[in-house]
Amino acid sequence: MLRPIQESDIERLLQLWLHVACTNHPSLPVRYWSEPGRAMRRRLNAQCRPDGQRDLGVSTHWVYTRAGSDTSEGLVTITENRRVDTIFVSPGEQGHGVGSELMAQAKFGRIQLETLVLEENLHGRYFLQQHGFQEAERIFNAVAGQEEITMHCRVA
Repeated sequence: MLRPIQESDIERLLQLWLHVACTNHPSLPVRYWSEPGRAMRRRLNAQCRPDGQRDLGVSTHWVYTRAGSDTSEGLVTITENRRVDTIFVSPGEQGHGVGSELMAQAKFGRIQLETLVLEENLHGRYFLQQHGFQEAERIFNAVAGQEEITMHCRVA
């Protein structure tokens, strides 16, 4: 089941994201993800403001939960109305169509999408290719010590 993110999802999603990021990027130390983790926390919190006012101008976040459960098992974040900033699924739900469901939500109502992926993230690159993304550009990411690949997908 897909639904908009809720404040109660944030901690679990941040933990899942860090686990998946470290698993898919074995050459990078955990500290590499510190600043991206803080930035993600800020974006997620902006979407779930306590006063009930969502910050709709920055990002859209969709969460996957199993039927009958409130536990977040995946997330897709779309920024600037066309960039897939984050997409990940808990290890236990991978290979069951959850990522495809999240990607379908990201594509809904959009003409084109783009994303960035580090070269060593073979699992992520394969997933993106399976969903119509093609490599457009490579730029060396000096902090990560590897190529960062821009990928585009024409949806409609």
